[in-house]
Amino acid sequence: MATDALLHAKEWSQNDPNPVTSAYIKSLISKAENGGAQAAAAAASLEELQCLFPPNNKRIGFGTAGLRSSMSPGPLGMNDLVVIQTAQGLASYLIRCRQAANDITPITAVVGYDHRAQPSFSLSSKQFAMYTKLVFESKGISCTLLDGYVATPILAFAVGNIGASVGIMVTASHNPKQDDGYKVYWNDGCQIRPPIDAEIASAIIEKENLIPWIDYGEQLRTFMDGDGEGECYGLSNPKQTRMIEDAYYQAVRDSGLVAGIDVTSDDQSPSFAYTAMHGVGLPYAKRSFSTFGLPPFLPVPSQQSPDAKFTTVPFPNPEEKGALDEAMSFAKQNGCDIVLANDPDADRLGVAEFNKVDGKWTVFTGDQIGSLLGHWLWETIGKKSEQPVAMCASTVSSKILSAMGQTEGFLFEETLTGFKWIGSRALSLQNEGYRVLLGYEEAIGFSCGGIIPDKDGISALGVIATMAHAFYAKGKTLAKHLQEIYLLYGEFCSDNGYFRCDDPAIVKKVMAQMRNGGKYFDRVGTFEVDSVRDLGSPGYDSQAVDKKPTLPTSSSSPMITFRFKNGCVAQFRASGTEPKFKYYIELRGQPGESRDEVSKRLDTMVKVILEELLHPSENGLITASSL
Repeated sequence: MATDALLHAKEWSQNDPNPVTSAYIKSLISKAENGGAQAAAAAASLEELQCLFPPNNKRIGFGTAGLRSSMSPGPLGMNDLVVIQTAQGLASYLIRCRQAANDITPITAVVGYDHRAQPSFSLSSKQFAMYTKLVFESKGISCTLLDGYVATPILAFAVGNIGASVGIMVTASHNPKQDDGYKVYWNDGCQIRPPIDAEIASAIIEKENLIPWIDYGEQLRTFMDGDGEGECYGLSNPKQTRMIEDAYYQAVRDSGLVAGIDVTSDDQSPSFAYTAMHGVGLPYAKRSFSTFGLPPFLPVPSQQSPDAKFTTVPFPNPEEKGALDEAMSFAKQNGCDIVLANDPDADRLGVAEFNKVDGKWTVFTGDQIGSLLGHWLWETIGKKSEQPVAMCASTVSSKILSAMGQTEGFLFEETLTGFKWIGSRALSLQNEGYRVLLGYEEAIGFSCGGIIPDKDGISALGVIATMAHAFYAKGKTLAKHLQEIYLLYGEFCSDNGYFRCDDPAIVKKVMAQMRNGGKYFDRVGTFEVDSVRDLGSPGYDSQAVDKKPTLPTSSSSPMITFRFKNGCVAQFRASGTEPKFKYYIELRGQPGESRDEVSKRLDTMVKVILEELLHPSENGLITASSL
C-alpha cells in the first residue's frame, strides 16, 4: 500500500501544473523516502501520502451535478490537476457526442466562478475556471469565461442565453470555507442528470484524459504575464458578461414577476437588511431590488463583501442554526423588519422577519417560503394566465402546493430530490404548454417565473420583497399572511432532520428493515399506514395500479415513503454528499385544527416513527443533537 501511494504521488506531482501543490507532494515523498534519523517525520509523511493517494486509484466522485471537495492536493481534493482532468474528460465527452450524432454544430461552453480560495496551496475558483477555458480551447471548443465573480443563477442563465453546449460553475455554494466545487449544466441550462453524469464520469477517468494534454501551467503563466483586459488576464470576456447580466434582468422584467405594486415609502412599508454571507450576491441583490422597483435595502457590512475566509459564519448556509444571527442583530439595531439572505453563490434564499410586538424573530423554513411564493405567484400571475399553470417541488418538500393546486385548479407535480429533477421537469412541462410559476425544494431553493431551470436566490428575493410591501401596506406581516394560507389549505407541520451515519452498510441495513422482506408495514406503532412508495431498485408504490412508482428509481440513492391514514407523510433517504441519513416527516392538520394541536400530534408521531422504523440505538445512528 505504501509503495502504491508513493508511485501515485510521484506521478501526480509530475503532472500537477501548480508549483505549490506539486512541491508539497514532492516534499512529502522526500521525507517519506529519506527518513533516517527523522523516522517519525518519515512515518507521518507516508501516512499523509496514503491519505491523499488511497489505494485502487480512488478519486473524488463526480456526482450531484459535478465535483465538491476540500481544496487540497491529490485525487480526492479540488485542485488544478483534478480540474484539468475533469475538463479534459468533459471536452472529450462533448466531442464524442457530436461525432456520434454526426452533428457538425460547433461546441461552445460558458464558465463562471466565485471567490473561493485556498491561498496556502495557491488554489482558487478563478484559477480552476481559467484552466477549464484553456482545456476546452485546446480542443477547439469555444469557451466564454465570465468576467469577475458571478452568482450561480447568472451562469445557469448564460447557458441558454448564448446557446452554449455546456456550462460550468466553479463554486462550493454554501459549503464550509475549505471546500470548492465544479457544477456542470447541460445545454438546456439545467444541471446534468442521468445518464449524462455517469457518462461524463467515465470519460474523466479514461487514461488519455488523466494526463494533461498540454502544459496548461505554462500557458496560464503566459496570460498572467501579459496585459489582457478583465479579471482573468485576457481570458475572460467583460463585455459579454455585462450583456448576459443585462439579459438576465430583462428576463426577470419579462417574466411577470415584477408586479408593479406601489412601494411608496411610508410608516407601513417594510425595511430590509440583506446579507450575502461573505459571498458574491450583493451587486446582484441590489440590481434585483432596482429591477423590481423597490427602495434600497441595508447590506450587513460585516458580510457584504466576498471573503474566502467566511470570517463570521463557519457554515455559510442560511439554513444553519445561528447563520443569520449577525444579520438579525444588524437588522434589529437599524430598525429593519425583514432579513433577506443569499448563500455565498446566491442560488438560495433565506428569510427572517422581526415581530415588533413581541420582539421575536421568525426564521422561515424553505417550505414556508415556498408556500408564500406559491400562493403569491398564483394570485398575481396564475389566476390571469392564458396558459395552464404548473408548479413543482421535490418529494421531500411540503405537500401544501399539492393542496393549493387541488383547490385552485393548477397542476402540481413532485420530483426526486435535487434541482436537476425539479428543473428538468419544469422544462418538460413548459414544452407541454404549461406556464411553470414555481419550482422549489425545502432546502431554501426556489425558481420563480421560469427564468432558469435551477434555483435562483436573486429573483426570489425580489419576489419576496415585493410581496412584503404588498402585505405591509395592508397591515399584515409575512408571518400573518402565512397563517392565512394555512387557514385556506390546512396546517402543514413538519419535522425534518437527520442522523449521522458514517457506514453505508448501516444505511442499507436500515432500508432493508423498513422493506421488511417486501412485506411493507401496514402499521407503525398505533398509526395505520395508507400506502408505501420505495424508490430503490426495482421500485414499488402500493398506490399505483401496476405497483410501479412514477418517479425514477435508484439502487444507489433509494428513498422510502410511508403515507399514513391520518395525513402524515414520512420519507427517508441517505444524503448524496454527507454522512447523513435524513428524514422528512409532515402532518396535515384536520379542518379547524390549530397549528399547536397539529404540531403536538406530529411530535408524538415522529418519536414513534423514528424508533419503530429506524431503531436508532440498535443501528448506531447518531442524533444531530449529539454531534
